[in-house]
Amino acid sequence: MIRKYFYSLVLILLLASCEESIDREFTNQADQRPAIEAIITNQPMESYVKITREFSHPGYSPEAISGAKVFLTEGYDSIPFTEDILIPGNYYPEPGFRAVINRVYKLFIVFEDFRDSAVSYLLPVTPMNSLNIYEDNSKPGNFYISSAENSDPSMLRYSITEFDSEGKDSITTELREYYLSSYDVQQIFSPAKDSKSFAEGSRIVRRKYSLNPEYESFIRAVLSETDWRGGLFDVQAGTPKGNFTNSGFGFFAGASLVMDTVYLNK
Repeated sequence: MIRKYFYSLVLILLLASCEESIDREFTNQADQRPAIEAIITNQPMESYVKITREFSHPGYSPEAISGAKVFLTEGYDSIPFTEDILIPGNYYPEPGFRAVINRVYKLFIVFEDFRDSAVSYLLPVTPMNSLNIYEDNSKPGNFYISSAENSDPSMLRYSITEFDSEGKDSITTELREYYLSSYDVQQIFSPAKDSKSFAEGSRIVRRKYSLNPEYESFIRAVLSETDWRGGLFDVQAGTPKGNFTNSGFGFFAGASLVMDTVYLNK
């Protein structure tokens, strides 16, 4: 027993002695490579492509890339994406588009001298469990929420809208939970996160996305660089590798989706 404690102490001392201070110089050059967030689903009006220029300074907002040609192919079919005139850099297929499970889709993005593509597919998604609601004892009238999913790898996204006393003005908060196929030691020893409670009467839209193995691996890499960083077992810092074939940074995901809407009441 003493030997076990001794080894643990030595491990902690070694890890502490290996820390190195790194000064990072941030840049925000206009010619940096594109950052692409793309997802297609089996639900209408729930597929999109968002293209911005990569930026490295945490205080900067990304620059939207407008005027790109974006289209999807499946077999001999080609599905064009149209840019939203109100939100530059955001591209959508026709409203009735639905991706189909187990078909292979290829996304193409073209603008100026940039050409890139990526391939993805959808796996089935399991139904959502019921929403768990807990009172916030420190703030009467507010509640915590959670959904204990124990199914296949998935991402749960909450869009929570809080209304004022007249039910008019609103604030919307986006939250995400990830359920992966296995635990990482970095995840287990990651820093604790603050919880946020929401006012009674808030509207909660839940979206549950299936994760194919490639998308799950990308999310795991992103979490290692973000939510899980700051613990005892941090990985070496780096840029998560996406599935675009050329210089585009990001990921093109295919995901089956189920949705529901609930109101936060006792």
